[in-house]
Amino acid sequence: MERPVDVSRLGSALVLCAGVALGQAWVSAQPKAATVRQAAPAFRQAAPPPGCAPAFTVGDAAFYALTGGGLRDAAVWIDDVDSGLSGRFLPFQVVVVVGRVSAPFSLKEGKLSREAFLKYTNGNYNTLVAPPIVVDKDTRRGERAFTQSGRTFFLKVLDVQAATFSRDTVTLQLCW
Repeated sequence: MERPVDVSRLGSALVLCAGVALGQAWVSAQPKAATVRQAAPAFRQAAPPPGCAPAFTVGDAAFYALTGGGLRDAAVWIDDVDSGLSGRFLPFQVVVVVGRVSAPFSLKEGKLSREAFLKYTNGNYNTLVAPPIVVDKDTRRGERAFTQSGRTFFLKVLDVQAATFSRDTVTLQLCW
């Protein structure tokens, strides 16, 4: 027994087949295009001129995002400054932390103890921890060079303000 053919769909199927055939004929009639190669950029984005960002002050046992000179996804962590009377203090560390994929800390700044810092940075794929700047009471200064994307930056410890009855602070400057 034969099935009846639905004629209402036959017209749209013929139009579809004709459209495909015309499209293939049009494509094959076009001249062959040469392989397109993407040209190298005419210029590289220039690095910012050498310089330094304004000095800034950070409290102890804290971190602060570093910005300036094209630097991104980097922060500084300052160890707890164990200060005593008359402005003396025990040696402490200032550490630059660079993020591989994103900023090393989710906030721009905040308090962070040594234990929390070590727990957060040890085994963390995203953080590259530079060797620390060790600051002592005699020099009260220090400097660390670090690189990001082939550029060299310098973090300078300019001064330490040891306070007996309030929070100790460290004055820093980022240069490139």
